[in-house]
Formats: sequence, structure tokens, C-alpha cells
Amino acid sequence: MYANRMILMAASASLLALGACSGKSDHAAGNTAAGTDAVAAVSKMPKAGLWKMTVTAAGMPQPVKMEVCMGEPAAGSNPFAPPAQPGQNCSKNLVSPTASGYAIDMECASNGMTMAIAGTVSGDFASSYRTELTTKMSGPNLPPAAQTPIKSSVESTYAGACPAGMKPGESRQGA
Repeated sequence: MYANRMILMAASASLLALGACSGKSDHAAGNTAAGTDAVAAVSKMPKAGLWKMTVTAAGMPQPVKMEVCMGEPAAGSNPFAPPAQPGQNCSKNLVSPTASGYAIDMECASNGMTMAIAGTVSGDFASSYRTELTTKMSGPNLPPAAQTPIKSSVESTYAGACPAGMKPGESRQGA
């Protein structure tokens, strides 16, 4: 169960970082109009190219390192949210500007479980940015221990152009 919780946490943090690759608008991804309206305020987006990321979380034995190839996000897309997965319904997908970046507030449901993510993204988005998140899973089939909020962070550093053979949206761990 511990390993599953850590995988879910790392995945949710990483998926937010990967959202810039989707090129899909919130509306196309099945998210609400309220989320789409909030996306219009996003003016700084992560630069297209290869980003080196380090994901850490309370309870993780060691950070997860990965490389992500990010493409140019489509106009009106939420660069900090993953595209909706088949069967997933995101009732909330908000990005609001703050003094140092953005606040994120998401809620998605799938297979009787709900994942709520709240946090901040800050940085210059050209050379680096930091994502700090609190992720909470809930649902009738999850034991109480799995429903404890998990705090995580993702440190992202621009590393240049994506290498040949690596397409926007692709990632590799351990890099």
C-alpha cells in the first residue's frame, strides 16, 4: 500500500508538470467552462524543450528524477494540468495568477475515486519553475490511510531542445 500511495503521488505531481505537452484545451479535455475561463489568465508558460524534473514528497524514500519533452501549449490550454484520461471527469481545473506565478485548483473523478489537487507554480518558466502540490485521493473503496493528503514538489529546470526521437509529451525516468 505504501508503494501504491507514493506512485499515485508522484504520478499526480508529474502529470501536472506534463500538462504543458498536451496542447489540448480544457474544454476539449472534458473539463468545465469555469476552468477554461481561468486559463485565459495564464500568460507565462513553460518554454518548449527538454525539462529536467525532480519530484519529492513526504514519505518518499528518495526523489524521482525525470526528463520531460514539452511542446508548445495550444492557446487557451492549461499548461499545468494533464489532459483528461478516458473515463475521467474533471469538474474543476482552475489556474489563477498570483504575485509569483499561479495557484492551481483541480478535482477529477474516475472509477469511483476523486483526486483533488491544490498548489502553486512559481518561477520564470524559461529556465526554471517549482510546483508545490497537495494531493488528496478519496472514494468508498480507499482505506483511510490512502485518503491522507500528500504534499509534493516538482523542481523543473530547462535543459535545451528535446533530443532526437523524443516527442512532446514523452518522458523518461531516472535521467
